[in-house]
Amino acid sequence: MRLSPRAPRPALLAPPRAAPRAALRAALRAALCAALWLPRPAAALPAAPPPPLHETFGAGELALSGLSLAGLLTLTLFGQELLGPAAPSMGPPAEGSADLRASRWSNPRLDPRAQWLGGAPDLLGYVAPAAALTYYAGGALLAGAGVGAARPHEAVALAQGLSWAMFGTSLLKRLVGRERPFVVRARAGELRVEEVDMSPSERLLSFPSGHSTAIAAASFFVAADVSDALASGPLRGAPPAARALLGRAAPYAAAAAVSWVVMYSRVKDQRHWLSDTLTGAALGALCALLSYHAHFDERGEPRRRAR
Repeated sequence: MRLSPRAPRPALLAPPRAAPRAALRAALRAALCAALWLPRPAAALPAAPPPPLHETFGAGELALSGLSLAGLLTLTLFGQELLGPAAPSMGPPAEGSADLRASRWSNPRLDPRAQWLGGAPDLLGYVAPAAALTYYAGGALLAGAGVGAARPHEAVALAQGLSWAMFGTSLLKRLVGRERPFVVRARAGELRVEEVDMSPSERLLSFPSGHSTAIAAASFFVAADVSDALASGPLRGAPPAARALLGRAAPYAAAAAVSWVVMYSRVKDQRHWLSDTLTGAALGALCALLSYHAHFDERGEPRRRAR
């Protein structure tokens, strides 16, 4: 039996590329918004311009923030001259306490000159807040020049939260006067305290941790900003579970992870006890979140002060 020749197959139609590309661009923009703190997508921006700074921030609170910043600089530069050398009013942790167990677990063979990861987490504790301030302030300056759509409100609010938190931390350090872990462990014969390049006055400034305060304040402020940007922007039409997980839980989990890296380094390097880092991080996160939510609504837009 003779078979008829097979009919040629019709040419396949090329799949449309516009829709996948648009979806890919939207997904990449959402990821970059969360990871790199890019400005909100255009669809999430309000139709009306944001209120002027004086309608969001009161003169009294700005003056208080300025006093906090001035107090922080004064305590940093002249704290010992004004308040005298810190006296140890908080004793060392008791044997078997969480502080002492965490110190020994994180660094059982103590080398006080070696820093975890070469000291990078310590540097992150102050570089990250400076980078966040630079990003927000720089974005506002570029927007003033007609580039981008950033606002100065975030920079002012972050500076406000940071000034409150760091002034409180610096004041507590001088008032409490807690010995650092390497000093306490030196008395137990685990090392010689002379091996640590730190002045005697600095050895009594363990509580609370300034690095932990700074990194928590910056990371949780950014987390709140990114969370509102995602929930009201790329994820505003997503299912509630996805919005809660990706738009709310994920940014705060990332902020907690970044803060933990710095906190762990301070404990491992024997510069702070666990309770020092927890207290500092709680103070920083609290001040930053209070400043953010007092001045921004659930969409991340600046509020107008009640008159």
